[in-house]
Amino acid sequence: MIVREAGPADHATWAAMLAKLHAPEGDAAEFLAEIPDWLAFEQPMICWVAFSDDGVPVGMIDARVRNYAEGAPDLQAAYVEDLWVEAEHRRTGVAAALLLAVEQWARAQGLNWLGSDAEIGNRLSRQWHAAAGFMEVEELVVFGKPLD
Repeated sequence: MIVREAGPADHATWAAMLAKLHAPEGDAAEFLAEIPDWLAFEQPMICWVAFSDDGVPVGMIDARVRNYAEGAPDLQAAYVEDLWVEAEHRRTGVAAALLLAVEQWARAQGLNWLGSDAEIGNRLSRQWHAAAGFMEVEELVVFGKPLD
């Protein structure tokens, strides 16, 4: 397996995996159109893609520096925004390898905290996070209200 930072040639792969992760809310074309904006943030999104030994994309993770992350000892922290592994490659170390790339990047940025999240009912994600060394620091209910 090869894990590398995504370049422009990988944006379609990144977008396709985001579409699978967030289905049915978004599609690959919408995500592909948003990637240039994410890369232009003051704290840009960074993506890593994992490839099988025969060069097939099997997973992705993206992260960025946030000015706040729950539980962080300092204000700035690295934050995993999205993680996807193709179903047939789960439980093979792909997610762990992707996470390691983010951890190395975060340390190189001088950061001492890595945040991530999962929906409260997503037991598999919560179990994976715990196995990967994350601790649950907060449960959160998010509210929204349209302002017409």
